[in-house]
Amino acid sequence: MTRLFQPPRAHSALRFSAVALSLCAWLASQPACSSDARPPSLVSAGDRPSDGGRSGSSPAEGGNADSAGASGEAGGDTGLAGNGDGSGAMPAELGGSGDKPQAVPAACDQLAAWSAAVTVPGVSSAASETLLALTPDELDLAFLRDGALYVAHRSAAAATFSSGSPLAVPIGWTAAHGAALSADGKRLLLVSEPDQKLGEWTRSDRQTAFSGAVDVSAFAAVNQDSDFTGRVYASPSISAGDDQLFFSSSFLDTDSTIVVSSRTGTAPWSAPRTLSAGVFDGSGGKRLLPTGVSADGRTLFYFNEQSAKEEARWRATNSVSSALYDMLSLGGRRGAIPNARCNRLYSDSNGDVVVETD
Repeated sequence: MTRLFQPPRAHSALRFSAVALSLCAWLASQPACSSDARPPSLVSAGDRPSDGGRSGSSPAEGGNADSAGASGEAGGDTGLAGNGDGSGAMPAELGGSGDKPQAVPAACDQLAAWSAAVTVPGVSSAASETLLALTPDELDLAFLRDGALYVAHRSAAAATFSSGSPLAVPIGWTAAHGAALSADGKRLLLVSEPDQKLGEWTRSDRQTAFSGAVDVSAFAAVNQDSDFTGRVYASPSISAGDDQLFFSSSFLDTDSTIVVSSRTGTAPWSAPRTLSAGVFDGSGGKRLLPTGVSADGRTLFYFNEQSAKEEARWRATNSVSSALYDMLSLGGRRGAIPNARCNRLYSDSNGDVVVETD
């Protein structure tokens, strides 16, 4: 009769022993940790989740493979450090890639103490405004005013915005499902209506209005994925390096998640992949909508329709495979977007675009 379980062979036992010894040595090199090691929320305890502001995957948990079949995240993206050889990388035989996580603090401080919010001059008015996008240098800001799309500009971060006139969005496109500005302020990502795919509107310089047709050529793989899966997109947000694009991907009124596309230089965007599988899932039509990304790409801001609160998550590196963890609630700061230094945070509140300073 065939035996279902065979005794281990000698060389397997030796390999297991070697890995176990390596694991013990690596663990011994790690600093002791405790349940109080992570920082508190950016806001008062009343806005903190019941788990103390810490949900989702932690650095020590490693990564998850995305739904498109990509491999699991390597240990180098998880925030683990130290293998006894001075490299700071997790040993390869333990599943590490040999990559060293960033040692510098993230641009956005999890301990930030935000000042009282003030309205943004030239943007907030007696009408109702909704923040859509902000360039990292704070010179261009896209928003809705009573449903009409505006892109305001100013010459310096300390100057007053000039919002000008509402933009005539090309037929078949809308900012009602979100919009995103490139870091140079010359490209504005919009969502098509009614099929909710992505395209970009351009202008020659930051002082002129967006015009012409919406170009979809850079989003061929992104929109093809929508054709094949039946998913619709919303709330795009571009990294300062113009190499990662975050957006909501969902089936209408059912399941949703946040996905990310990447590219090098000005190449077309890749097909979207799931971002931190399971962490950003929504159901029953309640989505998690990206609103902003820190300049170093290590903090993602998003609005949670399930909790009706803005939230943020951090990751150890800016790699697309690096798991986001340490969820902190930002309370009523809907549409939160940081500036490049992350010492100012823009959002909208009660029909006004506001800014807070750390």
